[in-house]
Amino acid sequence: MRSKMRVPLSLALGAVLVLTGLVATPGVAATSGVAATPDVAPPDGTTTARVTARAEDVVVSARITLPSGGDVRGSITGTMTITHNGTSAVVRTGNMTMRDPAGRVLQGSQFVAAGTPNAWNSTVPLPTDAEPGIYGVTLTAQVDVTTDDGVFTVPIRITDPVQVPFRAKRSIPLIWLSPAGALAGATISVSGVANIRSLSDWETSPAANQEVKLYFDPTGSAAETLRATLTTDASGFFTSRQTPEGSGTWRMEMPQTNSGIRAVWTLSNTETARDRILREGSVSATEGGFTAGDHIMTQDVVVGLDPVQRRIDVGSLGFTIGGTSGWVSAESQRGEGAYPDGYRVQQDLRHSGIGTSNVYITFRATHPAGVYDIGIRDAMKACSAPDWDGNTGATSNCTHNVLVEDPTVATIVVKRASTTTVTASPTSFPAPRNVTVRGTVRRVQLVSTGGVAERPAPGVSVDLYFDPTGSAPSELKRTVTTGTDGTYSTSIRTATSGRWIAKYTGTSLVAASQDTVTVTVG
Repeated sequence: MRSKMRVPLSLALGAVLVLTGLVATPGVAATSGVAATPDVAPPDGTTTARVTARAEDVVVSARITLPSGGDVRGSITGTMTITHNGTSAVVRTGNMTMRDPAGRVLQGSQFVAAGTPNAWNSTVPLPTDAEPGIYGVTLTAQVDVTTDDGVFTVPIRITDPVQVPFRAKRSIPLIWLSPAGALAGATISVSGVANIRSLSDWETSPAANQEVKLYFDPTGSAAETLRATLTTDASGFFTSRQTPEGSGTWRMEMPQTNSGIRAVWTLSNTETARDRILREGSVSATEGGFTAGDHIMTQDVVVGLDPVQRRIDVGSLGFTIGGTSGWVSAESQRGEGAYPDGYRVQQDLRHSGIGTSNVYITFRATHPAGVYDIGIRDAMKACSAPDWDGNTGATSNCTHNVLVEDPTVATIVVKRASTTTVTASPTSFPAPRNVTVRGTVRRVQLVSTGGVAERPAPGVSVDLYFDPTGSAPSELKRTVTTGTDGTYSTSIRTATSGRWIAKYTGTSLVAASQDTVTVTVG
């Protein structure tokens, strides 16, 4: 048997890199036939380079297949698979070589049989400080091909480096809302901590200085929108203050880059309806170089004869969590009735997840009405870094004590309830005429026996509006005053169908109220 070696006549065919559907020649950037949006990149996957060589009539096509970056652990093994027009082939010598993002040349082992026909492996060990990114891949090999005419040695070379991205796995396993459930219109914190997996040892570490895009997809038909583009800090932490428009889903995305695989995490947001004015405020403190803080949100209170429980939500600010002790207080700014020196109540915080706490405070009509200061004392823990357990984020490194305390983080208004009624006589008539509009105003008030009762409200103003049927706005027609028994009555010409609306505007201590009655003309 004779062995022949010839210079490959078709080496000029070059190498072709196929990366998840994109095709590029060495040194030329890959382009796609589909326009890409700014935050979408080709998915991570196995990469393949091909080269064809010829010696006389012997043709060898070699394909080197590389793992995706997320599967790399300490080394990169390339598998060279060949096809040829001989009867058998063997790799006499050769290996794969890489140049890492730091410019270092990494030599691979000699090709060894991969265990499947016409396939050989060359393994490139990675240094402990190997970084993800673009690696330049070359290879040389001598392939002996047996034919009917003898053994021909065909040199296979990729000398112009093929640029291959080895992307590290990234994830956002720790995400939270502060607080987890918010009142309509309230501002919340959307936070998370991202990690990245090392190519050399698969250990996870904070994904520092990484871009994170924050999207919100509201429940219903409205489209998802980009709300913020953030950058993680040295701990992999990111946060954004947001005011969602109702319930929906938050989506946090780390777009794919040359060094990192795309990572997406989602979290549901449930908004709580409110019927009073929203009140919120923030407080923070710094101890030992670490800062922690809370954001308080609640709403005003209208209390009748029955007590009212008002929920106060507390959301942690920054990379912090609530401690093991703390409370929220409510203190009136005025005295009244059985509480001439004012009234103060506090309830222990109930921690219900990372960055989320709440309390319920009961208000009674016997308590002073008016403005209340909402304060907090929270023994918080600031976090220096996430403590990763595999791919799961934990908060065991949140060990830095910061006491957050302020007696007036927000204020709410507590008012006693009122009730307004209205009737019309008659309510249906064929043509314009005068209509008698009458009603009552009653309010909850302190009584001399020490309790509370609902009593008539004498001498208060009631605004009478008429809201005509159709699109025209309501219009103030008359203001009347209640008598000593809390009643009012007046005659008003009514020419069209619509609604009479009686509004009592209330006071600084008594809540507003209103009622409606419908009339039909014609």
